[in-house]
Amino acid sequence: MPRQPSQPAAKRGRPAAAGGTKRKAPAQPARKKSGSFELSDSDAAPTQRGNNKDREVEEVEEEEEGPENTIPPELLLRMLHEFFEKDDTRLTSDANAAAGKYVDVFVREAIARCVHERNGGFLEVEDLEKIAPQLLMDF
Repeated sequence: MPRQPSQPAAKRGRPAAAGGTKRKAPAQPARKKSGSFELSDSDAAPTQRGNNKDREVEEVEEEEEGPENTIPPELLLRMLHEFFEKDDTRLTSDANAAAGKYVDVFVREAIARCVHERNGGFLEVEDLEKIAPQLLMDF
């Protein structure tokens, strides 16, 4: 039988708050997104300090819409089931959503790398073939 400690056990976790000493992080200005990819600070054009309320309203509206071009969940589920060994393998909706996010990031990264490699013009299949080995190694 385990020995009982002679002293009362100390509470685990954080100590009780000492009168609301929480500090809030200073608000940073929100950055404007440009399409699917954000510009880094060095790439962004200098903007005029103007009406920040309009920018904030636009960004909130953009966030509510969500991603424009994603793989439909039914198509993703069908693609995943093609590679399962057993036909009766099940996939929860949360797992399907996680796999969808992963595939979405993979496709966006592939497109971004192709655009970076090819300066201007339309992307071709050969551009994807050039970046595929390193992309697969990175993922």
